[in-house]
Amino acid sequence: MSQGPINFGGVGDIDMHPEQTGALTRRLHDAGAVFGREVPAAEGSINAGEQEADTGFDTLSKNFRAAYNASEPQLDQLNRTVQRLLEDLGNGGTRIVAEYVQQAEQDAARMRSLE
Repeated sequence: MSQGPINFGGVGDIDMHPEQTGALTRRLHDAGAVFGREVPAAEGSINAGEQEADTGFDTLSKNFRAAYNASEPQLDQLNRTVQRLLEDLGNGGTRIVAEYVQQAEQDAARMRSLE
């Protein structure tokens, strides 16, 4: 069943469209999973590109590789953090949409019981 916008108390322009908002929160969660999958996969492409370009022989490429290798554990941790944050934001948003809809349904039931 399609759910129209919900506006508690008719306050301003604060409407929630649960289906659209829920879809967006799921996409946010899914973006975390994609991020977690794609970023590590890109390292193989970086390494392959380096080998294909025949890097590693001049000072600049050696310095770059040494700096990259030194920071790789921190980059991995940042990648995992970004993935977790996106997934947590999506999960939180999905939970809030469900709570918002539940509250709207409870309020409507209360109003009907006053008739």
